[in-house]
Amino acid sequence: MADTSSDSDKIIKREPDAAPAPDPITSRSTSSILLICALLLMGSLAWALYDEVYGQRPWKNTQRIFVQRYNRYLKILKRRGNQTEKDVKESAAYQELDQAAKAAAEQVEPRKREIDKRAKVIDSQIAAITDPFQNARGNITLINYRIESAPSQSKKDDLRKDIDEVKREQIEVEMPADDGSNKTQEMKLTFPQIEERYNKSKEEKARLLVERAELLRESGELAKKRDDYLKENLIGLSAQQVDSLLKKNENFDYTMRQINVSSVDVVDRCETCHLGIREPLELTPAVMKGRRRTPDSFARAFISHPNKELLQIHDVERFGCASCHGGNGRATTTIEKAHGTNRHWLFPLHRKENLEAGCQQCHSRDRVLDGAPTLTLGKDLFQQRGCVGCHRYEGFDRESDALAGTRQLVKQLEEEKLANDREARQAAAGVA
Repeated sequence: MADTSSDSDKIIKREPDAAPAPDPITSRSTSSILLICALLLMGSLAWALYDEVYGQRPWKNTQRIFVQRYNRYLKILKRRGNQTEKDVKESAAYQELDQAAKAAAEQVEPRKREIDKRAKVIDSQIAAITDPFQNARGNITLINYRIESAPSQSKKDDLRKDIDEVKREQIEVEMPADDGSNKTQEMKLTFPQIEERYNKSKEEKARLLVERAELLRESGELAKKRDDYLKENLIGLSAQQVDSLLKKNENFDYTMRQINVSSVDVVDRCETCHLGIREPLELTPAVMKGRRRTPDSFARAFISHPNKELLQIHDVERFGCASCHGGNGRATTTIEKAHGTNRHWLFPLHRKENLEAGCQQCHSRDRVLDGAPTLTLGKDLFQQRGCVGCHRYEGFDRESDALAGTRQLVKQLEEEKLANDREARQAAAGVA
């Protein structure tokens, strides 16, 4: 029995449990990891916002700089222009033209007032009879249409009698008085009488307008001479024109300037930074420079187009900029990408010495270009130095061009002859 009890004690007795291993999730603080992740998230958000507002849109700062410098230049012009405009208007030649224009206008002013007064009366009379005249004429037109579609002669005769009744009908009209007062006179007129008054009033008004234009012709010509003299002798813009440009800059729209030519799949954003290209003033690096004495890169970017006549021939809204000058017209993030000087871009911006190369894209057949002397000289050298003897090129080898055109014409004539013969055989077979 003792052995049995001892065995039971051995079975029941067990070793005390060991302490559990600490859980790394519950026993360690993760605040440092969460802090690092939160800082990284906030940093990424700040970087994303900065890149969205400034990194991808550096042209906004460029536009702000343009507005600041342009406004400063306009204010300088306004101070100078006011004095210049005042000097021109005080000159003897301008005063003489101004006095002549005013004298001519004063001479015809009495008759002009009479014509205006009479024309006003005629307008009121025409307005009074227009509605009755048009209503009666509409009824007559409607009856005439019914006459054309009437099934019998008797029906047509009845409708013609209706027209006579409409013409004999007395129509009440509130006719304004001829003296120009606000009084009106009630009149009863038939359609022929209203039509006669309407046509006579129209003729009289036309005659008065012709007379008025003839009266004002001399004074208008003198006023035009005076204004032309001011424009020709005024240096720069007038004060009013400068004020309009300043007002435009006050409401400047800081946005991307984009030209979309859907016909040739061209999207051009060059004027987003080159804002002075189409400005009415001639902007040079010297006038658009900043606080420094020498022009910086912004001053050179803000200049106006050196040849405004070319812009009249080649409309920017139709051609864009990059189509002639090269570069990447869509890029706006960096100067390198916009000018196409980055790697793998096939059409970089033409350098100053090679600026006229873009003209060759469309004017390869033109031997002489007025706005491209360097390109014209190159074509002359290509012809004079004998290069055309081995290097055939479009526009230089007139004989081969004429021969190609003749061959094409012969081919077309042969095809037409075959088609005519085929039609003749088909017609003969059909007759047989």
